[in-house]
Amino acid sequence: MILYVYCAGGFGKEVKDIASRLIVAGANWASVVFVDDTVRESERYGSQVVPFDRLLSSGALSSGRFVIANGEPKVREKLYSRLESVGAQFASVLDASSLISPTAKLARGVIIAPFCSISSCALLLENSSVNTMSIIGHDVTVGRHAVVSSMVNLGGGCVIGESSYVGMGALVKEGSRIGSNTIIGMGSVVYDDIPDGVIALGNPARVVRKNVDQTVFRKN
Repeated sequence: MILYVYCAGGFGKEVKDIASRLIVAGANWASVVFVDDTVRESERYGSQVVPFDRLLSSGALSSGRFVIANGEPKVREKLYSRLESVGAQFASVLDASSLISPTAKLARGVIIAPFCSISSCALLLENSSVNTMSIIGHDVTVGRHAVVSSMVNLGGGCVIGESSYVGMGALVKEGSRIGSNTIIGMGSVVYDDIPDGVIALGNPARVVRKNVDQTVFRKN
């Protein structure tokens, strides 16, 4: 069985590192292959790189499982829909150093990076991602395609909406609800609910504008 890591950028390299450690520990993936439609080289970071269309035409989809390694929620959503439409199967990649409660529920395609804490009765929905050293409190829900960046602390009972992004070091008060397609800026402190489709920053976090282009990482 091959683990196909869709996107060979920086986050893709991090996911490959996690997967490689899991393989050494006995995971049933024979190898890691990057799938990327923008990379020209045939190998990156010690793994083969294959464009999606070539993989699809070769009939090799059934030979592996996919995980999406992109930090943009809207890109994650788009790629997930693309894979789902052709019947691709998904894997979850969970670093062994993270503490995951036996009562937490993780849907398909979830990524959990090193040294995270996923507490009791937390729910991580399809294709969501939690990056290094983040804390997901009890009864938290992380929506489909959402990205929780590194060193984030989500208090108990929080809800993170679908395709939203919580930036590095953000703190979210227990019971708060962050809407769908929303960006919480890094270092922000969220005390109250944040609506759908906005960008919120600061301490306390306040809405600064609508999330019109739905892009977290903008090129200067």
